[in-house]
Amino acid sequence: MISSGRLFWTTLLAALTTTAIGCESVVTEYHRRSSFYRMASEVELVDEYVDAQGRRVVFIEDGLLPSEQDAFDEASAARAEAKKAERARIRSEAIRAGRPIPPEGMEPGPLKQFLAREVLDDGTVIMQALLPDHVLANTMSSLRNQQYLELWDQVVAESTKRDYQAQGLDVDDFVRFCVQNRSELMMTLNRMSFGYYGGSEVIIERLPDLSVRLRFAPQIGSQFKFREVFISQERDGMKLAGIH
Repeated sequence: MISSGRLFWTTLLAALTTTAIGCESVVTEYHRRSSFYRMASEVELVDEYVDAQGRRVVFIEDGLLPSEQDAFDEASAARAEAKKAERARIRSEAIRAGRPIPPEGMEPGPLKQFLAREVLDDGTVIMQALLPDHVLANTMSSLRNQQYLELWDQVVAESTKRDYQAQGLDVDDFVRFCVQNRSELMMTLNRMSFGYYGGSEVIIERLPDLSVRLRFAPQIGSQFKFREVFISQERDGMKLAGIH
């Protein structure tokens, strides 16, 4: 279970804003929080509360803080206007020349929100990862729910699958490994996930090929059966390359 105190100190960045309400000023303090904590917590997490000093504390989950969002929105709006003008130019030229409008001159459809883990209406689980913590969270949720085939199909790196095949192993061997070591794997991933957001217990190495190696610091490594997690970058996102 994640305590509220520990959750507070694992935030990465905070911002303060002051809002006037009548004759009083309310200070709002924003903290960034990974969605991993919601998936890993055994209790319902609060999104905001008022502390003993009367400050309003708000958690932003997997997103930008208000000041960052304003700057991002401004830059995005400028880029969107430039692209819109270019599409209009392409359409205008095609119409004047009597040609069909090419795809790059058409208006795009709405963007779909990124979700690291999505459960469809029919129960199908879709997992993807843009960041290493997405891989950790998806691996943990798959082990917790005993969704070993989904873990193999969607989270495990293709290079790891090829290594399995080269050793004469297959998905059945992978499932057997997960079942036999489920508790120890969960312990490692849970501690790795907390250490990923700060502290000295987990060492993060970012390699030239964009892969990431997470390993426990020597002072706590002996407490765990599995001490290293390897995450690789593939064309469709980051994948789990191995746990050793």
